Amino acid sequence: MAHHHQVTYTLQGADRESKKVLQRRSVTGSKLLEDGEQVLGGDLALDVLRVNSSQEESKSFLGGEEVIHAIILPNYKEDIDTLRTTLHVLASHPRASSQYEIYLAMEQKEMEAATKAAELISTFETAFAHVRVTFHPAGLPGEIAGKSSNVAFAARHILNTHARDEEDDPLMKELVADTHLLQDYFCEIRRLHFDNIASSERSFYCCPIIFDRNSSKTPILVRCADLMWGFAGVSAMYPSSPIMIPTSVYTIPLQLAKMVGGWDSDATAIGEDMHMLLKCYFGTNGDIITRAVYSAASQCNISSDGNLGWRRTTDILAARYLQALRHMWGALDTGFAIRKSFGNLSRPNWRLFFRGKQWALAHLLWEAHFLPCFLTIILIISSIYSALTPPNQIHPDLDWAFQFTALLRVCSFVMMNICMFVYDYWHYLCVNTRSMDMMDAGVVDAGFSFRNSWDRGCLLDRIIFPVAGTIYGPVPAVQAVLSHFWTDKLVYQVSQKPSFLSNPV
Repeated sequence: MAHHHQVTYTLQGADRESKKVLQRRSVTGSKLLEDGEQVLGGDLALDVLRVNSSQEESKSFLGGEEVIHAIILPNYKEDIDTLRTTLHVLASHPRASSQYEIYLAMEQKEMEAATKAAELISTFETAFAHVRVTFHPAGLPGEIAGKSSNVAFAARHILNTHARDEEDDPLMKELVADTHLLQDYFCEIRRLHFDNIASSERSFYCCPIIFDRNSSKTPILVRCADLMWGFAGVSAMYPSSPIMIPTSVYTIPLQLAKMVGGWDSDATAIGEDMHMLLKCYFGTNGDIITRAVYSAASQCNISSDGNLGWRRTTDILAARYLQALRHMWGALDTGFAIRKSFGNLSRPNWRLFFRGKQWALAHLLWEAHFLPCFLTIILIISSIYSALTPPNQIHPDLDWAFQFTALLRVCSFVMMNICMFVYDYWHYLCVNTRSMDMMDAGVVDAGFSFRNSWDRGCLLDRIIFPVAGTIYGPVPAVQAVLSHFWTDKLVYQVSQKPSFLSNPV
């Protein structure tokens, strides 16, 4: 229940901070500014938005300092329409042509990789500062085909490309193929970079994710699972958080990537977002500083085009389970963290083991990989025990514990409903902002799923979420952990995402 209270508090903070981000937006005269009162719920007047925008714009070019954004877009059997739409969104940003370097991280053994890369480069080569492609070779010792290996290979190329550049100091970003980022994400990272220049080399930037593209058209179990996946990511993004774990999207400076030796690409790095955070944490002896960027990354729920009706629903549910299994395969990172933690006990930096940040990180890993399984197993065992044991044979203390935990479950259910109610306001702010940006950019249909707290679908979400959470949380987690007794390798399967056929107009 305390965790649900923390999520509610964090969601309220995310909504508040997201509005501040929009105040700092430096695109005077944009449609967002014209409709500023509607987007921000009437909390801010248009003249305030424009004044802040002008002031930020003047500060923006003070001294002419800028940063280069090296963006890794991994592809492994992704649909080209998904990649094209993502690049259209990035190309619509004001600074894309001068500050965005795009790296298409392809898999060499994919039959259509070269064709897709050539088409994307031809379409977008003038929209960005650079568009480059890397092909992860097949058969490298200790490496597997998939997103993490492609990202690692592309990152090594970036490190080599900028190895001799003393002036350019890029910030490296890793995206999911279907991720849409607002221009505010890049502006906020730039602001945080220069506001904390003394510690910029140790900064690790995280942002919340939001499934706001096709959630209204996806099965309720999948929608609830993705909703709680987003909650898990944002739950640690409160102002005083000692450390945050990224979900899908993050940014690190080139110096930090060099310091820790780049990205890993072996089987244990399949959860590369969390794995890279852990690698940076231990690579800096715990001196990493995680910073929240309150511009949500827009993502899609899993989709399917193969069948219609109940067959389509079944396909999506099965595909989401495979995705959940891949997510929970990242439990290998708990072992990675334990090995690194105890390995430090015999080194000069042994004090790392006793720092508060270390235990905050351990708590986050426990929440991610142990808590869901633990609660589910306890619930099942206690229910079976209560059903098979006569009440007069249950010890009074144990009976009190059962009653108390039942009360906690009811309170947790209520708190999760409050979380969803608060989330709906933030969701509206994010979707409305993105829809206006896409209209300005001429991306006619990038997918927009609004939520109304009192719609039938949203009301059902508040009831069904325990079922969805169990199917796509503890069940694949237990399967993953048991599978690790035999192997740490998982065949990477790409989840199909919807194609919105967005084109510039």
